Amino acid sequence: MNQSARRARHILLMVVLLLCVCIVRLVNLQIVQAPELAAEGEAVRTSKSDIAAKRGQITDATGMVLADSILTYDIAVNQENIRKYVHYEKQEVEGQTKNVVVGYGPTEAARQLSELLGMSTAELGGLFMGSSRYEYVKRNVDAVTYRKIRALNIYGIEWEAVYERTYPNGALAAPVIGTVDANGKGSSGIEAQYTDSLKGIPGTEAFEIAPNGAVIPGGKQTVKNPVDGASVALTIHADLQHQVQELLDERVSRHQADWGSIVVEDVSTGQILVLADSNSTVPDNANLQAVSAVQYAVEPGSVGKLVTFATALEAGSITPTTVFNVPYQLDLADAGGPITDFHEHSGEVLTATGILAESSNTGTVLVGQTVSDEQRYTMMRGLGFGEPTGIELPGETGGSVRPDTEWLGRDRYVSMFGQSYSISPLQEASFLATIANGGVRIAPRIVKSVTNADGTVVIPEAPTPTQAMNAQTAQTLMTMMESVVEDKLGTAGAAKVNGYRLGVKTGTADIILEDGGHGVVSTTAGLLPVDAPRLAISVVLYNPKVGYISSDSSAPLFGDVAKVAVRNLGIPASSSSPDLYPTTPTQ
Repeated sequence: MNQSARRARHILLMVVLLLCVCIVRLVNLQIVQAPELAAEGEAVRTSKSDIAAKRGQITDATGMVLADSILTYDIAVNQENIRKYVHYEKQEVEGQTKNVVVGYGPTEAARQLSELLGMSTAELGGLFMGSSRYEYVKRNVDAVTYRKIRALNIYGIEWEAVYERTYPNGALAAPVIGTVDANGKGSSGIEAQYTDSLKGIPGTEAFEIAPNGAVIPGGKQTVKNPVDGASVALTIHADLQHQVQELLDERVSRHQADWGSIVVEDVSTGQILVLADSNSTVPDNANLQAVSAVQYAVEPGSVGKLVTFATALEAGSITPTTVFNVPYQLDLADAGGPITDFHEHSGEVLTATGILAESSNTGTVLVGQTVSDEQRYTMMRGLGFGEPTGIELPGETGGSVRPDTEWLGRDRYVSMFGQSYSISPLQEASFLATIANGGVRIAPRIVKSVTNADGTVVIPEAPTPTQAMNAQTAQTLMTMMESVVEDKLGTAGAAKVNGYRLGVKTGTADIILEDGGHGVVSTTAGLLPVDAPRLAISVVLYNPKVGYISSDSSAPLFGDVAKVAVRNLGIPASSSSPDLYPTTPTQ
């Protein structure tokens, strides 16, 4: 084979190899990489935007809307694109309809939008200048204005559909409802606790665009609809909540208290019918409000005496009629000073019921000494003290209860009458509900149901009830509590509701304030009607400065709340008269 033939063969082989490479490359592009390349090309030619999902409603137990969402639009500008904007208008020119340029760029866009947005052309023109590809111009524009802006088809003007949270009932239950931040995430209250359910799932909208970024009329368009958020129904009764909030605010003002809270609980279900905080304001993410009844813990004061009496009754160390010689002052070697009653006396002979009715500190210490510290601590823990109730709200406190082995010196004795430990107003209401339920502790709940966008209803699962004290102890204690209201020695006469039998306990606890000064917590908690218990109510006024004693402040407020509650809920009056234990041996 001559040299020319060999050269031709080499050339032919090279051509064949190149053809093979081209074929392989073509196959790779046409078959292997085709889907990926097509997707990349489509992405370049497509403008995508999210479609906001409507945040679910929050309602009361009857369906009254407490929090809702309305659709608004955030208007924005792509400062790079708006420089390329050309405004054409169809005009008659020499007998022909032609597109005529009437303006250019940011100046023309500002002129067109000024009146619609209620902003000056100078202000808008300034916002349109720069190099940002997304700069907010105005937020929360209504739907009518949005449609007018969109109809202008100004290249560089963009929009984002958003939902604005509204509150048809203003500040009603505002701390419970909570707040939503600028990103649509719950930041407090139910909004935070159930944000994943409430927020929904955003949709998407995609448009085919030209190389200059403009949407192609009649081009490919795809829409994935959003899934709206679930609605959350609370156990709260809005009308009753409103009435109680007004009563609370008036008392806080009258007694110059720092704050106050009221809890009304359905004893048989654990459902919270009222969770009121003083001086509530419309939800605002810039001003988060604490749910004081859930997030704050206070010393229960003499309401805590119920724990001591429950322990002694449970242990069989006393009966309602056990007689005690009650001194005004107890001098105990390890108490760090004398323990005295609130009112001076030369010594009294009282039954256990009389000690509770009169709210005697020294008498309660005598009762507490009939049982061990361990027994009292076990009762506290069984009632849920020292741990959160598990209510569906963020930031719940469990209070503070030290083990009985740490009750040293004076703490051992003052714990018998509700000091040296703390519980929340919610825990207090739950404790009273336990007494009403025959000693069965039912976890308090504030969410009635969750309704998804597809209509399915989910009932939150409640914790299993527990037996905190035996039924006889609970019944006996409840009868003893009636004397606090009905007997002449009782401290809760101001809580009385005509026609209804009430079991109540008042408490006034000395506290050290944050500034080092001294104050009090005024507390009244109770049950009604005793003959067929329906409600447990806890009332707390923190640091009242005028008429601070519980019998003068929280007790009458308890009575006012009880009166509106029985009317609002249609609770029948008691069908029997109290059968009280004697408060003194002579009775």
